[in-house]
Order: sequence, then C-alpha cells, then structure tokens
Amino acid sequence: MTQIEYSVVVPVYNSQDTLNELTNRITAVFHDLNYTYEILLVDDYSMDDSWKVMQSLHQKDKNIKIIHLIRNFGQHNATICGFNHSSGKYIITMDDDLQHPPEEIPKLIDKINEGFMVVYGKYLSKQHNPFENYFSDMFQKLMQYILKIPSSIYLSSFVIYTKETTQSMSNIKSSFPFLFALMIYSTHPSKIANVMINHQERKVGKSNYGVVRYFKYSMNLIINYSSLPLTLVGISGFLISIFSILFGILIIVQKTLNPNYGVMGWNSIMVAIALLGGSILMSVAIIGEYLRRILTEISYGQQYLVDKAEL
Repeated sequence: MTQIEYSVVVPVYNSQDTLNELTNRITAVFHDLNYTYEILLVDDYSMDDSWKVMQSLHQKDKNIKIIHLIRNFGQHNATICGFNHSSGKYIITMDDDLQHPPEEIPKLIDKINEGFMVVYGKYLSKQHNPFENYFSDMFQKLMQYILKIPSSIYLSSFVIYTKETTQSMSNIKSSFPFLFALMIYSTHPSKIANVMINHQERKVGKSNYGVVRYFKYSMNLIINYSSLPLTLVGISGFLISIFSILFGILIIVQKTLNPNYGVMGWNSIMVAIALLGGSILMSVAIIGEYLRRILTEISYGQQYLVDKAEL
C-alpha cells in the first residue's frame, strides 16, 4: 500500500456552501505537487446539509474521507479526531470557510522540510472586521502569555505538523483539548516556525468566532492550562488576611487610647469574619492546586465520539 505523504484535516461546521470548492482546490494543489494525499473532513455535528455534501464528495473521490461526530464537541476536539484517523507523514489543518487559501499549502510544506516540526501560517493581513481582529489579537497575546510562547511565534489554525507531533498531542488526554497548548507541550519552540500567507475574505456565511466563543476558549485556556485563577485567589486571601490583622491592631490601639471608640463587639466581629474569609480563600487555593495537578495526571471524559465514518 502506498504511503500517504500528506493528510489535510478540516473540521467542518455548517459549511455546505464551501466544501465543494475547498476540496476541489486542495485536490488541484496536490495534483500539481504530485504528492500522495488524503482529505479528512470531520463534521462536528453541523446543523445544515454539510454531511450530505461530504458523502457526495466521498463517493466521487476516495481520497476524501469523512467522519461524523455524534454531537458538537468543538473545533479542537474535531481536529484531534482527524489526527487520530489520519495516515499522512505530515498533517495539515485548515478552516472550512475558504479564508485559508489551499494554494498556500506549498509554503507550509517547503518550510517544514527545513527541519521544523510545526509551521503556522502567519497572515499578511487578516480579512476580518475590526471587532473580530481586536478579539483575535487579544486572544493571541493571552495564549502567548499563558503558554509561555515567544511573541515571535504567531499561532493560527492553518498549520502543518509532523506525524510524530500530532501523535504526541493526541496522547495528552483531556476532555477540553486546546491545540496550541498540546502543541507547545509536544515540541520545543525552536522547532516551531511561521510562514507568511494570504488570508482571504469570507465568501459565504459568517464567522463562528464571536465574543462568547473567544470567552469560552479563554476560560478553557486559563483554567485547564494555567494556575492563574488559583494564584489570584490565593493572593487575594493572603491580602485580606493581612488587612484584617492590621485592622485588628488598629482597633486595639484605638480602644486603648479611647475606651469609648466604636460599637461594642462590631469591630471584633468584622475582623473575625475578614480573617476567616481570607483563611478560607487561601485554603481553597491550596486544595484547588492539588486538584489541578491530579486532573493533569489523569484522563477525564471523552474528547469526541464518532457517529459514522467513511474512510
């Protein structure tokens, strides 16, 4: 059996109007390059006729393989599913909306052949509205900060990996996989590169990325891949405890200098509540840190469930 050199994984959601053009353009690119390839379309439980279109494409071209998930798991989970069903020596991922031009794939291939393990497409100019661009830029900075990725590395969903990298990423089990975090845990930053690519305007439909989606991914990133919330809670508890102790000392001094100072019992109650609250917050932070480390070590839940597949 001929070794497949490149697998193109495309998570699909409500993209019935773009799939024909997308697969035709990907096919044309690899015919020109004369490489063996496969296209894996992973339907993340679309609400339109995407699955029917995918079935038609598979019937016409056996290089196009299709998977239908039993419910909506999210783009990152669907991509992991594609990783696990791909056969290529290199895995390319791209969006289903045609904003990632398939004609730019050779740039990714040329760059990874220089010895890198991961190559991200960096957009010459993002063809989003200013609102989307702003949140995208803020999310980019958050990812670089939380994951300790050098600011020189731009992260995008148009990327090529070595097979070894995707296997390492898939081996990190989590119910809420975040591809960029899995990537940085699986390779060294010196093996990651960027290549400049074009970014096209959306032809049909509208972006699935809005404030809610960016907030969801931000919370996933912060809670599952950093201890920042626990650190903030711990610091808050410590500061409250210090403040309550100082406040108690102040009350004692005031009471010593002026026996009639304050309402009887009120000050001591407030100090006790503040001290207890701070202690509780610090305790919760410590327990939470232990729980976070336990969750990091074990697998919990399922990343995806396949309903049906035609491979």
